[in-house]
Amino acid sequence: MHRHDLVYLQPEEAFTLLNASVPLSVIQAIDHMIEAMQPFTVCRQSTAHVLKVATSHIENHCKYRLALELSAPPQVVTLPLVLETVIPSLPKNLQEQTQSFVRQCRDLKADVYVYGSFANQYFTNLPFVTPTSDLDILINVHEMDRLADILIAIEIFKQFALSVANLRIDGEVRLHGHEDVSFNELIHAVVSDIPTVVIKTLHEVELQTIDVLLGWNTDECERFIDARKRRLIF
Repeated sequence: MHRHDLVYLQPEEAFTLLNASVPLSVIQAIDHMIEAMQPFTVCRQSTAHVLKVATSHIENHCKYRLALELSAPPQVVTLPLVLETVIPSLPKNLQEQTQSFVRQCRDLKADVYVYGSFANQYFTNLPFVTPTSDLDILINVHEMDRLADILIAIEIFKQFALSVANLRIDGEVRLHGHEDVSFNELIHAVVSDIPTVVIKTLHEVELQTIDVLLGWNTDECERFIDARKRRLIF
């Protein structure tokens, strides 16, 4: 189980709402979410077991971030929502390029998921997506020797989305199966010769050195930087 995985709570599963003060109607909405089979999200854990999940809710134009502590590990857990699922809700002039980006990542042995506002809106039909919303994606990298090409694909996709739809792309790449790092931070660190980045796992947030995280030697770093210069215009 990992961060961003989806948890479908069952009616018999006990939980405690960790938010100190929210309206009663919001508390009642959690029961409706469970009945409607709307997923909760695995977040960073403070114990060895997965017992904390989170979700968001909108009521009376207010957005509530809700954290739940479960009495036992969840019974039903799935992977995050695949990006392809929300393509119809993206700006029309971005849909074809998004599908192409997903195919490109698949060819590079990476899976692309979506979380944040676009995923929340898909599951709840509530207006989470606003004109200032980012498209938050998670890219699970299965072969580290494809990472340089994946980062190039991300940058091209980011620039296209911003230019044609004024939509910012944000999110993380998952390396080694469990280490999540902001791809924007990672790209900046590599090209700017910054030695460390923040990585997030299911239980920890810590600094990691680039060379340990990526296992890249100097030549490979230069290859990525050179490819970025040749293929992208900033």
